[in-house]
Amino acid sequence: MPEKIDTTYQIIDRQLIVYRRPTTDVWQCRFKVGGEWIVRTTKERDLEKAKAGAHKLMLKAEVRLEQNYTPATKKFKDVAKLTLKEMEKKTDAGDGKISYEQYKRITLDYLIPFFGNREIDNITPKILEEYERHRNEAAGKELAYSTVRKHNVTLNRIFEEAIIRGFMTTTQKPHLETKGKKSEPFPTFDVHEVNVILSALPEWVSRGRSEYKRELRQILYEYVVVLVDTGARPGKELLQLAWKNIKIKRVYTKTVTRTEINERDEIVEVPVQIGQDEEGEPIFDSTWEAELLMYVDGKTDGRIVNAFTATHEVLKGIVARRYEKKTLRELITEQSSDFVFLTPENKLPTSLNHMFEDFLEEHKLLHDPNTNKKRVFYSLRSAHSTAVLNMDGVDIRSLAMQLGNSPEIIRKHYDRADGAAITARVKAPNARNALFRKVEVPEVNKSKRAQKITDQ
Repeated sequence: MPEKIDTTYQIIDRQLIVYRRPTTDVWQCRFKVGGEWIVRTTKERDLEKAKAGAHKLMLKAEVRLEQNYTPATKKFKDVAKLTLKEMEKKTDAGDGKISYEQYKRITLDYLIPFFGNREIDNITPKILEEYERHRNEAAGKELAYSTVRKHNVTLNRIFEEAIIRGFMTTTQKPHLETKGKKSEPFPTFDVHEVNVILSALPEWVSRGRSEYKRELRQILYEYVVVLVDTGARPGKELLQLAWKNIKIKRVYTKTVTRTEINERDEIVEVPVQIGQDEEGEPIFDSTWEAELLMYVDGKTDGRIVNAFTATHEVLKGIVARRYEKKTLRELITEQSSDFVFLTPENKLPTSLNHMFEDFLEEHKLLHDPNTNKKRVFYSLRSAHSTAVLNMDGVDIRSLAMQLGNSPEIIRKHYDRADGAAITARVKAPNARNALFRKVEVPEVNKSKRAQKITDQ
């Protein structure tokens, strides 16, 4: 008769077993509910307490099954679903992240179809290599490094959930290596091309076939202006900007002056008078500038983005168009949760990428002449960065904070400054004056449709 192992106890025949691994003093248990074996830790070192705890765990699982909840097993698909539920809870509580939607898509489209019925504590390096090949075949190409990194982040979240629930140990968690095709820089625009885009957009907006089409084109125009002014990431980072996320830091005017020599032969600056008001008081020529702070939540979590006069003008225009008897300051003060960029149906726009591509194609600006690659919204972010670096000498650290980009380690671990601290350095007046200079649209960039209308 075989010797009884004193680290394994069958509490209920073929239903509930309490056991202890050689490497730990904590008792584990496995029990069958709904035809599935479930493994849990009792978190107890005392055998009698472990037996009682195992009974409670089994009863809870049976109750959950009766309430139409699927009892969690060690199968990858079950742990993955638990992980998604935890993300949903955080989102419902207002603590979710934009990246959760990406994690959900990767889990449902890639991870569960491949790993689904495998035991999560038995995923080996060989299986991960098989998944890498499967993933590339499913995508029809070698995935970019950044995309592989997202897959690994998603996998790690699921493994961490398994460790928390006692389905695997930290030593069983596989090491994930981020491999993939290194991303190439986005094709960019030079400053003159940005001038052409901003100069041609208003006429293109006015040619929309219907009022609705013109409104959508106007949204695109305003969106492009803010991208050029701030270098913000296109997509969710900017589209999910709400009025409550904006703060007007400063709006001020500067009187235009001219140099003169006074009666004492001194060189002085004299305000330029352009007229008189109703009471005969002089009206002086002046310019004004705005400084805004906008909180965005994107790829590198939340940060402050500096914006200036061009963005301020856009925001005022949106308010005037969408809200009656409201001002920009009032919306900000009221902490309105409305998104800034909304369609006439009060929905986030979904067609901006296609509209921008159509505009660029029509104006012969779609392809970068150096690389022949298609330009996209990210090309405006690249143009902004190049301009402020080259024309105003904005330092890398300040620009990194403005863009929420590299050098990531410095920003994340050592830098204590916030977005407001770099306002003066990212204001870049030379770059913004150059980017927003009005120009005549060259013949080569003029739309054939516009020319036909002009000729009629």
